[in-house]
Amino acid sequence: MVHRFSSRVNNLGESFFKNALQHATSYDRIAGYFSSSIIEIAGEYIDQMEGKVRIICNSQLQIDDVKFIKDQPQAMKLEWCDGKPEEELQKIPERLKRLHRYLITGKMEVRVLPNEVFGLIHGKAGVITMKDGRKTAFMGSMNETYNGWGAGGNYEIAWVDNDDTAIQWVQQEFDALWQHPLARPLTTFIIEDIKRIAER
Repeated sequence: MVHRFSSRVNNLGESFFKNALQHATSYDRIAGYFSSSIIEIAGEYIDQMEGKVRIICNSQLQIDDVKFIKDQPQAMKLEWCDGKPEEELQKIPERLKRLHRYLITGKMEVRVLPNEVFGLIHGKAGVITMKDGRKTAFMGSMNETYNGWGAGGNYEIAWVDNDDTAIQWVQQEFDALWQHPLARPLTTFIIEDIKRIAER
């Protein structure tokens, strides 16, 4: 059955996302951007999941950087540092500690794909698997951020579908991007820098 959500009418985080995650065991997500701010909406549900959250998102990494493994960690480090994480993240230590815990325990995995491969900012979707095995797929304008789920005033729309064909299609798209030869996990440097900033 198809459900449609608009932040013009309701907060998407409240009307769809939280309800869908409440009984979830795992969650696969294609997003242009990912931010720890999603923990403000979904943190308690991620804690309860038996499985994991997997997020594939874009990066400013260049294709040439990730083709050669020895260069990729340095390129990702430079991109991370260029974003001035100290300034952006130092006010949210508890959220960062939680994110760090998710990343080091494997509760959450994040992979990045160069924008040059696919601009994921234009195609965002996900599959949520429930404890009883049922699944829900969704597509929409939302990034995996607090604002992206309509909590910060952004205008966002979502098309939610529990039809098997829709679920299989979104899952196939996710799997293809997740397994793409140029998709890379977050480097140890970034994960440890999240910890460092959180503990300052």
